Amino acid sequence: LSMAAANASASGQRVAIMASPLHELTGFYIAVDCRSADCRGERKFAIAELAAFYKAATVGDVLRQMRCAGGCGGRVLAAWLETGPILNARVRPRRVPLLGPEARE
Repeated sequence: LSMAAANASASGQRVAIMASPLHELTGFYIAVDCRSADCRGERKFAIAELAAFYKAATVGDVLRQMRCAGGCGGRVLAAWLETGPILNARVRPRRVPLLGPEARE
């Protein structure tokens, strides 16, 4: 994330992240959920793997194109950008809501 995006408001962060090309966020993960009661719930993807598949797409482009693989084929209704695995005890993982109820707070 750029310094400007990191210091922006929550809404500003969301806008900056959604407009970011995937290759700029390869150390992060995206968690997605279609919110359907019939599906397995939240799934997590390494952005590096998504970037290899979607090439020059932005985070927003990918979230609009993704469909549920849990059986319903629905759209992503909730999504979060997550930091990677914990590196040491002082670094807590972060989760930035991109779509869904948490993103509107």
